[in-house]
Amino acid sequence: MNQELTGKFISQLRKEKNLTQKELADRLGISDKTVSKWETGNGMPDVSLLQPLCRELSVNLNELLSGEKLSEESYSGKAEENMMNLARDVQEGRENKKKVGIIGLICGILLFLLCLEFTLISVGGVGGIVGFIDFPTLIMLFGFTLGIELIAGRIKKIFKALGAALKNNGTLDDDTRTEYLRDLKFAIRSIILSSVLTALIGLITMLHNLSDPSRIGPNFAVMLIVFFYASVIVAIVFALRERLKA
Repeated sequence: MNQELTGKFISQLRKEKNLTQKELADRLGISDKTVSKWETGNGMPDVSLLQPLCRELSVNLNELLSGEKLSEESYSGKAEENMMNLARDVQEGRENKKKVGIIGLICGILLFLLCLEFTLISVGGVGGIVGFIDFPTLIMLFGFTLGIELIAGRIKKIFKALGAALKNNGTLDDDTRTEYLRDLKFAIRSIILSSVLTALIGLITMLHNLSDPSRIGPNFAVMLIVFFYASVIVAIVFALRERLKA
């Protein structure tokens, strides 16, 4: 199955119908960027869109996948060939996606374990690293983040996006993938905003206790460590977002 040939055929049929990419996209409930990807040979329509696309372009599925109008003599042979090619492409795509995902996950875990080992050695073992954990600050950071996401009504979408990024099975259509990427981008912004709010609370507390020098250090430490926590969480979400792009 030739993506470029099919893309040019879609473009030809669309123009014969006097439709713009935007008009065709609106009829199919997708973005015009998705149609553009098809027509430039950088992608293929999702299986769920093949029949609606054929209907809008007044062409049968066999001809769409062949990238040309077919005569009665060649129709049967092309149908069998297209079905075999489609099944092979889907299988190969899923297998490659799964292999890349597993390799990436293993490498990420190994790198994390190496960093953890280095940190434990640097701070003097598990007891030393516990000193870097400030549970009230963590709870405040997560509380602000979840609050922002709940108010925005995106908490459920963000968890779905995180789940999709972890699975990364290659079955998402372009529009769903784009929506999930937007949700994870919002999650990153909410984490950064939450860290700023938490640090401001630490700053206000520090200013309030200027008369007590013994409390200035701990309050200043809270201001710094909240950005460390936020950086780690943002790095994880960013990595998952990039994994979803792949």
